[in-house]
Amino acid sequence: MKKSEIIFGTLRVPIDFIAAMTAFMLAYFLRPITDLIPGVQYNFFPEQLPLVADYTRLGLSATLFLVILFAFNKLYSLKITHRFTTEIFKIVFLVSAWLMFIIAYYFLVIHQLFFSRIALAHIWLFTNVFIIAGRFLILLIQSFFLRLGIGKRHLLFVGANLLANEFYQTLKNNPRYSVVGTLASEMASRRLGQLKIVGTLNELEKIVKKYHVEEIIQADPDVKDQISSTLLSFCRSHQVKYHFIPDLVRLQRTNVEIEMFEAIPLISLKQTPLEGWGRVFKRLFDIFLTTFFIVLLIPVWILVPLLVKLDSRGPVFYKSRRKYRDYGFNVYKFRSMVVDADEKKKELMDKNERQGPLFKIKNDPRITRIGRFLRKTSIDELPNLFNVLIGNMSLVGPRPHLAEEIEEYEERHLEVFAIKPGVTGLAQISGRSNLDFEKEVKLDVYYIENWSLLLDIKIILKTIGVMFKGDGH
Repeated sequence: MKKSEIIFGTLRVPIDFIAAMTAFMLAYFLRPITDLIPGVQYNFFPEQLPLVADYTRLGLSATLFLVILFAFNKLYSLKITHRFTTEIFKIVFLVSAWLMFIIAYYFLVIHQLFFSRIALAHIWLFTNVFIIAGRFLILLIQSFFLRLGIGKRHLLFVGANLLANEFYQTLKNNPRYSVVGTLASEMASRRLGQLKIVGTLNELEKIVKKYHVEEIIQADPDVKDQISSTLLSFCRSHQVKYHFIPDLVRLQRTNVEIEMFEAIPLISLKQTPLEGWGRVFKRLFDIFLTTFFIVLLIPVWILVPLLVKLDSRGPVFYKSRRKYRDYGFNVYKFRSMVVDADEKKKELMDKNERQGPLFKIKNDPRITRIGRFLRKTSIDELPNLFNVLIGNMSLVGPRPHLAEEIEEYEERHLEVFAIKPGVTGLAQISGRSNLDFEKEVKLDVYYIENWSLLLDIKIILKTIGVMFKGDGH
């Protein structure tokens, strides 16, 4: 999912909260004004007005409830596929229901009527106006960025048929998408109606790279199973989102979610639950827990650098260049090897004891005395926490990858790039560097497909246990 979609999507939560709370408080301060509408005089009894503090607490609770109500009714879906008018009707309906809850709360719990019917009318009116205005403003800003090309999703169809052309007619005026074209089984022509045929299935990888394709829609339900399987595997390996338009005759046999795009059913096969709000929750979880660990480990940040400097010459930290998808970043660790360890690695390659592209030898002569302790307890990895805080890594995820290792990966191994690398992960607590590479990839893929915050918590707790047992590499 695009970062811009996540940013604008999550932005609606605080905007809605502020809008509703502002409406709630505005209604309170307008109530004493008895001639708000020229020629209309309202009765007002000051003793009926609740205290500001009490009313504010009520407003905060009610506003939080409204946000939860919106969330349960999918008004915070990060990927919007419906019209804004549909969203307006939904907002008005839910705000009206919310107001009924407030009236019911006063009647059933406080055992009295709300202090003012005029204030209720103002709350309903202002909440609708402010929330709709806030969301419209977000939509305008998002549309501005989309016109600049920021946030557009490059989409490719697979299948040259009337269904692909029909769906293209639906998408071509949608500012969120830039349709590259479609792939045919063979190049019999260059166009299918208005939809451009950009190549054949054999050119899939070349077309995806050329046009920076981010989503693929399989529009031909009669494609051979082997081709569909290869297409899905390709999408997973290259972090391209895969959809297919189902054959309605076979639809009952599928066990997947269906997303309605206008009048067309679209089936999406997600690679990981870490899309949309899952990604937001994981990032907030990372920031909160990483900040806690960094503060908790202040003694480590003081003591370990002293031990490293006393044990051997060289810097305290070791900087390693790693790669995630198409960009590189530096990973920092406490130095556990001699200064020229990378140069000596070339001399030791013939002694590698691990199958696959990763390097490991028992009793590595490059490791320093204090380095053995740091590695055994995994303390050398702790500076990775700052990578998490920056946003290059996550607390839990696949191991960060060296560029030279990635060059030796097979196509199926690239599935691990679906999410950010982690300080720890399922593979790290299931055998550490003693695992063979294929087993490590399988564990990483399992984590990617089955992510949950509860699973993250379990892995972190087990990692702490591994550190205390000294079972590190």
